[in-house]
Amino acid sequence: MNGDRAVVRAYGALVALYPRTFRDEYGADMVQLVRDTCDDEPTWRVASRVVVDLALSIPTQHLERHMKRNPSPLIPLIYTAVAGAGVLLAVAGGTSIALLVVGLAVAVLAGTVAMIAWRRVGPVGGSVQTQHWWKLVLAGPVLVGGVIVAAEAGVEAWFAGLLTVFSGLILTGVGLLLGLMRLTTRRPPVIPT
Repeated sequence: MNGDRAVVRAYGALVALYPRTFRDEYGADMVQLVRDTCDDEPTWRVASRVVVDLALSIPTQHLERHMKRNPSPLIPLIYTAVAGAGVLLAVAGGTSIALLVVGLAVAVLAGTVAMIAWRRVGPVGGSVQTQHWWKLVLAGPVLVGGVIVAAEAGVEAWFAGLLTVFSGLILTGVGLLLGLMRLTTRRPPVIPT
């Protein structure tokens, strides 16, 4: 019986190695299950099963915790900006059929990926999605400045430069839009009474 208590006590301590959310939800039930199993089976069998279970399930739960993180809204914003740049490239290409085809292809491909990414992220407008709006506003001028510096250095990638400038303009526009959304969805602070 002392061995049973030692196994249950050790298992209860080792449950602390699980991620907090998993431990809070299942920890007490897991310890109770080991306690009940010790009443029905020999201590050595329960202890060996517990060791194997802990060795396999603790790393698995930590891995799953990282996999269940909410996706970042930055990825869909980038693809949206690239899709917008493709549309602008198609429009700015004038009568060039090649620019029209390439711009529309970029817009369709990036737009499709953006739509899929937006569905994973969820609705925009919460504080998590809009709190970094200023980074997007600054990204546009940085990208345009990078193209100017590259052109002055003699880099002759006009298509990549044009796409980058359009993407920078769209990122700035998206950043301003998110900033306005954040401003309009802010709740006034609650004053304690």
